[in-house]
Amino acid sequence: MMVFNIVVAFVIPWLAGIFLVKKDFRLFLLIAPFAAFVAVIFDVLGFHFDFWRIDPEYDTEPIAALPMYFGVYPILTGYLFLTLERQSFHPFVVILFFSLITTIIEGIGVWIHLVHYSNGWTIYWTYVSYFLAYIVCYGYYRLLKKYVPL
Repeated sequence: MMVFNIVVAFVIPWLAGIFLVKKDFRLFLLIAPFAAFVAVIFDVLGFHFDFWRIDPEYDTEPIAALPMYFGVYPILTGYLFLTLERQSFHPFVVILFFSLITTIIEGIGVWIHLVHYSNGWTIYWTYVSYFLAYIVCYGYYRLLKKYVPL
């Protein structure tokens, strides 16, 4: 099961991320580590409050999510900010859209029984949590734009 997590949540996103890295390496280097950090914080809180678990189950829950922290989350966040840099859409609309895409990806994980919700957590709360995580990353992005030439 962990091999599945690595392939789907790390290898495939990084294959898709090659374009992103080639398109704007500097932006990616500045955004990806912070996106991974935000993902870890949100996930650890979710594990702590027993809102979800990810298979395979380990004594230390976040181990199963490691491929997501360093794969799908930073890559999607990088694409979010590449979209903001290259398109004229309002940031709020782009964040809503990327929150939906990320929620759909997790929804597939729920559907195939890789992700399990508990304590009242639902896919709707998942959408809210991704939206909040992307808003935090957007705040960081705005801070970067103010102090670092992008």
